[in-house]
Amino acid sequence: MKTHYETLSVSKDASQDQIKLAYRKLSKKYHPDVNGGSKDAEKIFLEVQEAYTVLKNKTSREEYDRQLENASHNHDKRKARNTANKQTSESKQAFNIHDMEKNFEQFFGFNPKSKEMQSKSHKGKKNPIDTSDLFERYFNK
Repeated sequence: MKTHYETLSVSKDASQDQIKLAYRKLSKKYHPDVNGGSKDAEKIFLEVQEAYTVLKNKTSREEYDRQLENASHNHDKRKARNTANKQTSESKQAFNIHDMEKNFEQFFGFNPKSKEMQSKSHKGKKNPIDTSDLFERYFNK
């Protein structure tokens, strides 16, 4: 979205005189009487009018700057949140319904056919869902 500063082609730290000069130049250039009633020129002229109305008054300009800062801050937060969500979804392993043994191994930590632990990184570790001790204690075996 175009800011009022961009509409007037001035920097955010422009002086009141620079804003006034830019407004006069653009309003003369895009005035409907000068452009034969062109709809595009009229649209730009109205944008220039609105931008100048906001930026010419010190109080309304300060309020506008605060709104821009808040909008920028919120945009940065959304962008960071979207990046984090994307990284999280990319880091999750895909579940493939057509490879049930591999899915079982991923979830339970061992292959149901071979009864071996999941991978080399899990060697020496007990199956995270091994309930054999609980079963034996319950049935006193």
